[in-house]
Amino acid sequence: MGEAIETYCEDGEWRNRMRGREPLPGTYGGQAAAVEVGRDEARIRGVAHVIRRIDGTVAERNRYPRRSGEIPG
Repeated sequence: MGEAIETYCEDGEWRNRMRGREPLPGTYGGQAAAVEVGRDEARIRGVAHVIRRIDGTVAERNRYPRRSGEIPG
């Protein structure tokens, strides 16, 4: 799988990142809030969204094709 936004838990905080890169801004106290932000980022960027469980295993994968109306600028 190519580019993807990952939602994951680290040190008790939920975060998002582009796969293999530094975390995106923002930490979340719960998975649901992080998933919502991660899903929005994936939709805007037209990439997959990988949601990881607290133990790091993959819980869900979703693909979001880019829609021209959502591209910033």
